[in-house]
Amino acid sequence: MSFNFGSALQTALIDAGLNLRDVRIRHKRFEQTLSFGLTDVQSAMDPRHPDRLVLNYTRLMMGFMVFAPQPRNILMIGLGGGSLPKFCHRHFPGTDITVVEIDPRVIALRDQFEVPPDQNDFRVVQADGADFVAAMDDASYDIIMVDGFDAESMAPSLGTQNFYGLCARLLTTGGVMVCNLHELDLYFGAYLERIALSFDGDALVVATRDCGNSVVFARKDVAINARMPHRLQRPAGMSEQAWAGIETDVHDVLREARSLRTFI
Repeated sequence: MSFNFGSALQTALIDAGLNLRDVRIRHKRFEQTLSFGLTDVQSAMDPRHPDRLVLNYTRLMMGFMVFAPQPRNILMIGLGGGSLPKFCHRHFPGTDITVVEIDPRVIALRDQFEVPPDQNDFRVVQADGADFVAAMDDASYDIIMVDGFDAESMAPSLGTQNFYGLCARLLTTGGVMVCNLHELDLYFGAYLERIALSFDGDALVVATRDCGNSVVFARKDVAINARMPHRLQRPAGMSEQAWAGIETDVHDVLREARSLRTFI
């Protein structure tokens, strides 16, 4: 089931007494952020350029382009402020995008972060990400992006051995799972081991330029360093300005993949 939450529904939720205090929007001159409670920023948007990827880790997650430059479809677990869904929807025309978000309070803010409405090739589904992947057919997606955090940490159901195994099952051959992880998470090492086990030990960890996060890339049935491009190319549907904004981070992924720095 998909939902298109707008400002009217947000008002209805507030009128009904739903507590939205833990989902906080803060406004600065050139930045609008989404936070859960008093925790760090979960998502950020530049109101002048709503589709620009403001946070470093989101740009780094676009490193999937090194392995799959023109995905047919993308599954995203976690909506937040919609930075990655907006960027991919705009700059990968023709790519089918499904976003799964468990919290209706977050979905209710989609208009404020200029997340596109549901349409033929873009939809937001309210569901638990782990339950969603368990219900899908094999080999359904070229890319799976996992970025599901609550006020404390990553949702536990998105870090289990079963979840990573289900993601591997859903990927097409050569497809890529991309996970945003906090390096200070007590289970960070365990998550890496579970990903490795689900992907035959072939996965890549790339630290963000900003301290605290690492992005993990795992590829289905194809080695991380197989068929590496000689140089990065701007996708046909992506503007030069958008490409300039992510090229350095995508190049970081290409460089790390070529160096074969896997974690096992």
